[in-house]
Amino acid sequence: MLSSTTEDELKEGKELSVTERLAQAVVETDFGQMPPEAISLAKQAILDCLGVTLAGSVTPTGQVITEFVKELGGEPQAIVLGSSFRTSAPNAALANGTMAHALDYDDGNHPMYGHPSAPVLPVVLALGEKQRVSGKEVLEAYLLGFEVEVKLGREMNMDHYEKGWHATGTLGTMGATTAAAKILKLNVEKTRTAFGIAVSLAAGTRANFGTMTKPFHAGNAARNGIVAATLAHKGFTANLDSLDGPWGFSHLLGNDALDLSRIVGDFGNPFEIVHSGVTIKQYPCCGGSHPSIDAILHLVDTYGFSAEDVRAIECGVNQIVPQVLAYPEPTTGLEAKFSLQYCVAVALLDRKVRLDHFTNGKVDDAEIRELLKRITMYVHSDVENDPDFASIVTVKLRDGREYSHRVDKARGRPSVPLSKAELHTKYRDCARGALHKEDIERSLKLVENLETLEDITVLVNTLLVPPNAACRVPAPSLVKDIGKKG
Repeated sequence: MLSSTTEDELKEGKELSVTERLAQAVVETDFGQMPPEAISLAKQAILDCLGVTLAGSVTPTGQVITEFVKELGGEPQAIVLGSSFRTSAPNAALANGTMAHALDYDDGNHPMYGHPSAPVLPVVLALGEKQRVSGKEVLEAYLLGFEVEVKLGREMNMDHYEKGWHATGTLGTMGATTAAAKILKLNVEKTRTAFGIAVSLAAGTRANFGTMTKPFHAGNAARNGIVAATLAHKGFTANLDSLDGPWGFSHLLGNDALDLSRIVGDFGNPFEIVHSGVTIKQYPCCGGSHPSIDAILHLVDTYGFSAEDVRAIECGVNQIVPQVLAYPEPTTGLEAKFSLQYCVAVALLDRKVRLDHFTNGKVDDAEIRELLKRITMYVHSDVENDPDFASIVTVKLRDGREYSHRVDKARGRPSVPLSKAELHTKYRDCARGALHKEDIERSLKLVENLETLEDITVLVNTLLVPPNAACRVPAPSLVKDIGKKG
């Protein structure tokens, strides 16, 4: 899929830079080179991301960003999902990317340590609608964007993550730019230029976890990608080797010892969506909490105890989890998504973890507040370096009984995937607060057969809500007050 050098470079005895080789790989790789398994997984991830975006559209985060881009105006090139209007492609990508990550219910990837679809899919949809591309071109651009951001994550983490960067915003910008460059059919030099512009746009800090700005990182990355590729397309200039060297992206945001040559050497061989896979979340909260949720649900289902029976719950986790799940006593619905204690508490009390658990009203529930005091999190020596966020949950009952269960991989991870029926149920549950039932079912089938579409607007139009539609209210399971109090 990747030529190591061009004929001219060989004549000159010159080695291509990593940036040029990566741009070359993006330009030369097409749909016909993508294996059926990659196509199948991409369609699952796209369906999931569309669903969580529609769910995010009815949250305060979604409503604020939608109002913002509507006020910005712009040529009606692409829809804002779950709304009744179109705006410019960059603005649509900003809104849709923010809404995709608003509930922290979107997919994840381990080497990336971030959310791969939320920055990339909004680019593909917005530019795809503007350019009237086919379903095959959508899948092609999506998979290449996924490939670049995850391959970068594979080489730059954990340094990148531990420095405090939010990969969904940083690496996501590079994935979004890749997808935009592919949709716009940029050549190698202009793709290199787009990367150069993107490097100066990429941002996002973990300090904003638990606020509306975290999902904004995804939307901003999506907008960045379209801006970078469009400017390059129009002749804007940038450093053509922006990933390389001491001032390059990988060194500044990773470390000086990084060698990105493996990224291009292994590009598409295999594709990351097959190799490292994609995690489809079964719970609408930070993925670091999911193994502990699975563990407490297993224990309560197996032994039948109630919250009243519990004296203490101890959650042993890896060393990264306490850095991310930093709200032991959350005060808002957003903070609750980053509270292991809260997630375990609602799982024990309600035997499930749903969208409507992460509201400001639910966070104030007296029974939950009392239970939080009996739940602790600590770094367990058996899992402290576990790359899959394994968790060991121990429940100590008032009568002296004690039960423990370890979960190595939460359900939804690539090795323990959700079933097709579970994925479809999640999509319907997410979409029903924004779309009519017939549009939900039609969009689901269109995504399942995405490669057969000659024009992506056939799908996009099913996601546009008529003005004053009766369905345009939060469904019972959707968040109504997830934002900051006051």
